[in-house]
Amino acid sequence: MRTRRARKRRRDALGYALLALGLVALATMAAAGILLRPPPIDAQTLCRRDQPVAAHTYILVDATDSLEPRHRRRVRAVLDQERARLNPYERLTIARIRADRPSDPDILASLCAPRSGDVANPLIENPKRLQERWDSDFGAALDRALRRATSRRNAPASPIAAGVRAAAADMDFTASIAQRRFVLISDLLENNPQGFSLYADDADFAAFLQSANGAAGAPDLAGVDVRIVMLDRDDQIARQRRARDVFWTPYFDAADARTVEFDPTP
Repeated sequence: MRTRRARKRRRDALGYALLALGLVALATMAAAGILLRPPPIDAQTLCRRDQPVAAHTYILVDATDSLEPRHRRRVRAVLDQERARLNPYERLTIARIRADRPSDPDILASLCAPRSGDVANPLIENPKRLQERWDSDFGAALDRALRRATSRRNAPASPIAAGVRAAAADMDFTASIAQRRFVLISDLLENNPQGFSLYADDADFAAFLQSANGAAGAPDLAGVDVRIVMLDRDDQIARQRRARDVFWTPYFDAADARTVEFDPTP
């Protein structure tokens, strides 16, 4: 009798233990599902609504002079590189310099990168559907922005510095964002209708500061990582390299950028 009771107690204890383990496993799965559940997303920007953007990359494209096929390929490559750097919910803005409104670049796209299919939580998400949304909501929008960014014909001026200043002052690109990155894609030949032009042989950053459009000095890019991609012009390459050395290098130094990187000249 005692042996049967002991066996029953052991069976009951084992059953209770298995039940407890099962409940713990269910609770763990439920908690994991809650923790891994995608956050609330703004439908227009694809950014999180429950916390601020942690990183923002701003790409400014200068197409005030017509872009040749090799230039368009390079812009495409740079966009792909910068897009690949993004983590989920980091923001990417693509803007285009306007010769008619130097201080008001066209914002062609400004979106946060959604989570792609390869980071889906299979417990609560469909990886295929998540990737389809990434392609349609984010990838397609950037492709449209790229086409618009490179579609302009020759303009009467290239107010690059004004475009950079406008980007630095963009309300969505403020110092409150922990990580900021600015990418300028341009031939670097500043030519502003207000008088300063890097086509002049004696033009440099000091001369810019003395001009009407340089009176405000360099923009505030403190804490920003800067990448400059020069689109080469066959008949102007020597002038472009001089512009890089005597104007843009001191310009971004004066802007207090955290790092400044010039892509190698093609």
